[in-house]
Amino acid sequence: MSSMTINGRITPLPDDADVLLIDVIRGTLNLTGTKLVCGAGVCGACTVLVDGAPVVSCLMPARAVAGKSVTSVEGVGAERLHPIQNAFMAYDALQCGFCTPGFIVEAAAFFDRWRAARGTATPSREEIGAALSGHLCRCGAYEGILRAVAEACAGNFDGKDVVPPRIEARDKVTGVAKYTVDIRHDGQLEGVILRSRLAHAKIIAIDLAPARAIPGVSAAIALLGDDRIVRYVGDPIAAVSRTVQG
Repeated sequence: MSSMTINGRITPLPDDADVLLIDVIRGTLNLTGTKLVCGAGVCGACTVLVDGAPVVSCLMPARAVAGKSVTSVEGVGAERLHPIQNAFMAYDALQCGFCTPGFIVEAAAFFDRWRAARGTATPSREEIGAALSGHLCRCGAYEGILRAVAEACAGNFDGKDVVPPRIEARDKVTGVAKYTVDIRHDGQLEGVILRSRLAHAKIIAIDLAPARAIPGVSAAIALLGDDRIVRYVGDPIAAVSRTVQG
């Protein structure tokens, strides 16, 4: 069986070619700091380092990191907070904090590259923006993010511990903060909705028996109206619930 080293710990990898790296990180290892948001490599929330290079774990097959070193947000500044983490807290470069772990991982990698090449020179707004262009912050904390990265790279947070303005800031920059999607209880039900890919269509028939036969599935129901017509892309067709283990 192949394995990877994640945050300094050797971990076996599944042989299944369809298992993604984020599934192992969040599901198997319960390292929930890495967030699954878009699932398409667009938003950057699931960013981790593979042999020091930032990658989106929602697109990477788990077996592609066999024999490699992976660092999630929990491994950034594990012994002492990284200057980037302290700068993010100091400049309130976060709001809800859901995208913050991805920004931290990418920004820490940029910091390490920058300091190795340029020392404590201050990167420009354009240089920082280019490095973080694969990340989206729905709260709009970009001003704080850009300033935090610039100040950290300039050496203003080397060996400096910060008392943040937000009491939850440390949890958010280290990936410790828990959100509803990070919580699992024994016997918890998880729901999935099948939605239309067509703007307008009539559904002739729905066979829910295969879904109900899947282990753990507790219910599968149709959501169509009496006319069985979907009228927009995303119109709900059916819903399935299954039991997940905590």
